[in-house]
Amino acid sequence: MSQRPIAIHVVTLMPDLVRSAVAHGVIGQALKDGVWQLDLVNPREFTSDVHHTVDDRVFGGSDGMLMLAETLARSVEKVRTRAVPLRVIHLSPRGRKFDDRLARDLAQTLAAGDTELVLIASRYAGVDERFIEEFCDDEVSVGDYVVSGGELPAAIMIDAILRHVPGVLGNQASSENDSFSNGLLESAQYTRPREWRGRDVPTALLSGDPAVIDDWKFAEGLRTTLERRPDLLSASSVAERDSIVEKLLAIEQRAHKAVKASKSASVKASAAQEILVLLDQVKVQLSRLVQTKEPS
Repeated sequence: MSQRPIAIHVVTLMPDLVRSAVAHGVIGQALKDGVWQLDLVNPREFTSDVHHTVDDRVFGGSDGMLMLAETLARSVEKVRTRAVPLRVIHLSPRGRKFDDRLARDLAQTLAAGDTELVLIASRYAGVDERFIEEFCDDEVSVGDYVVSGGELPAAIMIDAILRHVPGVLGNQASSENDSFSNGLLESAQYTRPREWRGRDVPTALLSGDPAVIDDWKFAEGLRTTLERRPDLLSASSVAERDSIVEKLLAIEQRAHKAVKASKSASVKASAAQEILVLLDQVKVQLSRLVQTKEPS
């Protein structure tokens, strides 16, 4: 992490909404600890009329009002007086989709200490395109839906980015094991009691063998991904998919070896059997995924 705090600026008409959204949990604690700092800039500060106008009607006719380019430009120019390179992102439903990879890239850039992030949390029907062309490096969307303004999407981005910055989480491995960290969803997790309403914790997680636990988590995470988000695997590169297949084959070989080498009633044999059942489910789901991708 850089010696000075990470700086994130949000240009918003509703600064209290952003401030309250990031004031809690690990992100809020990191803010109090000085790991990062939040600068909220209200475009109304840069208006010149008595009504503090920040929007106007759309040329060509359209529903709603559009935010003025000049007040937004002055907001960014206020931040630029710090003489630090800025990464300016407009939150927009037409932007590229925000994901864990982008969050990690931004976290790495900010942690290097030579760039500050500016998030434009627009409202109304959007922003004059000329401001976007002149000042914005990127447009980002947090999902295929529309919300009333960019404040909550900005808070989502801030939270996701900062989780990957050293010093924010108590245990940095937490973010490394999160869903999407390896291109897959996170596996199911369990806590006490070991038996709850007739449901047991998987034996593999009770084996005490880190290698067995890792194999089960990978297989379970892959099964969950294929079941709930097969698009994540479809979007993977050929090399990434080949790597997954190689890892599955290695896990299968270890599980078969463990079954042969252990007594049938042992914990290790039971864990290996659980893994083999998971792998059978994965194979069925993989074959379905391949079939749906084949041309008709």
